[in-house]
Amino acid sequence: MKCQHCGINYNDEDRECPICGARAGSRGRVGELEKKAAAWREKQFEAEPTYQQTRTRKTNTRAKKAKPSVKPIRETQKGKGKVAAVVAVAVLLLNLLPSLIPVAEDLFQSIGDSVNTFEIDLGDWGASAPDAEAEDWASYDDGARYYTPGETYEYDPDNFTSVYVRLHDLIGDNATSTLSDGTTLNLWVDADNGDGYRLELDDGAGVYSEQGYYWCVYNFPEEEMYNENYPPEQYDSLALCLTAEETGYDGITYAERYNDRLEDDADLWLLAYVDRDTGLVTLQDVESTGLFGADTFVALASLQQG
Repeated sequence: MKCQHCGINYNDEDRECPICGARAGSRGRVGELEKKAAAWREKQFEAEPTYQQTRTRKTNTRAKKAKPSVKPIRETQKGKGKVAAVVAVAVLLLNLLPSLIPVAEDLFQSIGDSVNTFEIDLGDWGASAPDAEAEDWASYDDGARYYTPGETYEYDPDNFTSVYVRLHDLIGDNATSTLSDGTTLNLWVDADNGDGYRLELDDGAGVYSEQGYYWCVYNFPEEEMYNENYPPEQYDSLALCLTAEETGYDGITYAERYNDRLEDDADLWLLAYVDRDTGLVTLQDVESTGLFGADTFVALASLQQG
């Protein structure tokens, strides 16, 4: 397991990071994922304001690297003059160097005194000053809004505040689904407000698995991030990002649909719809990655409610 705060790898059985002491599965990447979410939303809005139609799979294209210029440099009389001027300045600096050394020493001494004073001021924090990641983590856990099915949340585009979602509150420890091709999907999420997950797809020939951390946030109805089959009058829409840190396939050969996840642990963005009446959760492969085979929508059934 990889600590989401200091980045060190440690045993999955450990409940706390041996270096920084952070609890296993605790959140520490909010600032990073908030930026990813903002970029993803902007991309969706530019391409298609609403999810009224199912997308076709996209083909990734690589940008060509710009080739450096290979034009020869021509020497001119004007260029010779510039060279002579540079040489003259260099000679002048060499002559002045002995007198500049004491000035430089005084300058560095002054900077050192300022740094020492700054360190003394930081002592008022009681330890070290909080870094940006710690502030992100605190803002996520302290005073943040959390999603409750059926609640109404005010949308303020001028002062946008995310509503975070704990998947365990919706599906418990483990949820499953059977895809149209017979593949069995299982999704486990951490309890105790953690954000770790494990996803398995058993297609009969082998088992694809990945684990990492997730990020989930409520989509306001005003953002129009819904499919026509899941209207905001009946369903709440959630943006769900699965960031795989480990992927694998237990089998001889694997289907093409696992290629992207096995070769590149990229973020997997899904939409999740929560039925306000039943609480059932349905996932949508909104970017048509094909991870769920021919299925675009996957209805989850909770197996264990913690």
